[in-house]
Amino acid sequence: MILLGQSQIVADFVARASGKPFHPPFEAIGITSNGALTGGFVFTGYNGDAIEVSVAGHGIASRSAWRAATAYVFDQLGCTRLQMHTRRSNKTVRTILPRFGMTFEGIARRFYGDEDGIVFSLTADDLNAFRARWRL
Repeated sequence: MILLGQSQIVADFVARASGKPFHPPFEAIGITSNGALTGGFVFTGYNGDAIEVSVAGHGIASRSAWRAATAYVFDQLGCTRLQMHTRRSNKTVRTILPRFGMTFEGIARRFYGDEDGIVFSLTADDLNAFRARWRL
C-alpha cells in the first residue's frame, strides 16, 4: 500500500537504508506491507521544472508505487524531469532503472565521496511511452 503524509518517517527510513541523510524541504511516499514501512521515495531539490528522487527498500518496483511517484512528480508538481543518482557499484539499481523508463545520462564523478554516481532521468516526454507500456 502507498503511505502519504508521513514524509519524515519515510525519509528517515530511506536515509537509514541508503546511508544518505535528507534535509528539508523534501516530500516522501512510503510503501507498506502488512502495516509496516518497507520502502520509500524521497523527493528533493525541486526547482519548478525538475526534482531528484532517492529510493530504498522493498516494494518500490511495483506498478502502484511507480504510478504514485510519477503522478506526484509529473501530474501534481508539473515537472518535466525526474532525476536519480545511484552508486556506480549498485548494479541492481542500474539494471532496474531502465525498466522504469529511466535513461542513463552519465557519470557524476565522486558524487558519493570516494565513489562515482550514475545519473538517470525520466522526462515528461518519456513518461507517456512508459505509461503505455506499463498501463499506468
